[in-house]
Amino acid sequence: MIRSLAVAGVLAALAATTLGAAGDAGDQPRLFLPEVLSAAGRITLTPGFSPDGTAMYFAQTECTPIWECPQRLKRIVRQGDGWSPPEAVPLPQDARVDYPSVTPDGRYLLFSWSATRPEYAGRDIYENFDLWRLDLTDPAARPEWLASPDLNRIREGAVKKLRFVNNETAPILTQDGDLYFWSERTEGLGDRDVYRAKADGKGGFQRPEALPAPINSASGDDGAWVSPDGQMMLITYSDRGGCGGSDLFVSYRNGDGWTVPTNLGCTINSAADEYAGTLIPGTRTLVFASTRPFKGSARYDVALWSVELASLPQSDSKPVAHR
Repeated sequence: MIRSLAVAGVLAALAATTLGAAGDAGDQPRLFLPEVLSAAGRITLTPGFSPDGTAMYFAQTECTPIWECPQRLKRIVRQGDGWSPPEAVPLPQDARVDYPSVTPDGRYLLFSWSATRPEYAGRDIYENFDLWRLDLTDPAARPEWLASPDLNRIREGAVKKLRFVNNETAPILTQDGDLYFWSERTEGLGDRDVYRAKADGKGGFQRPEALPAPINSASGDDGAWVSPDGQMMLITYSDRGGCGGSDLFVSYRNGDGWTVPTNLGCTINSAADEYAGTLIPGTRTLVFASTRPFKGSARYDVALWSVELASLPQSDSKPVAHR
């Protein structure tokens, strides 16, 4: 069982830091745990840490390209000064998994999973990612589908192979019970949008709403991670200026608004794609997925990278309120 600890104050300290240049870092990005992760699979992506930082959950494949390979949920745990070898998190179906995260109290593992459901039998469905949770305190627990109004949509019929439409992924729960995730919906602001489903006060969620500008736009806005206190967001954009491909940005909450996202800079970002950024709790270590090349890498490889931050950039823009 993952121990539940109070959330460290490092996020507030980072948010209060004032910087000169965006993306200042105390180090250069380097492969994250290559001796542990690289030998076990060709593609490692979308990390999520337990609240005490002693366990990391992630998606991993054993081959490339990613769309032709099983994508499984795995875990490593701290052992002394190192980490354990990756182990599979047992699931009742060998369906593709992505973007795991652990709830702030350490009890549940949230993740996006393309498992088939008995209720969908006979329907014209392609690979359909929904949001699920697994009780980490119960060794015999089975995944539970998150049942709340309009949270999980069905990828069927005319949209069953239309881009990412009606897939839900990257679930993040904050301390106040709000659930963030991203999806593509035909009535959304853009190709992909970040959504928030507010807590309903009964352990579930209200109907999700797409976050307005400046978080979402007419283009693709995805890969979002929100800090446990709900005050900071790391998000990926490919069309807001930057260093080449998709870049990591940061935004801060202020009342009902979010500041205009700020690029983390071209030390962290590269000419390749960077996404799925997260902070190891209680540290200044940023861990993220990247397609940037490294020694021995091949086309389509994705690996986890890390960097020790001196601080995170502050936006000089005023927050934009929710409408």
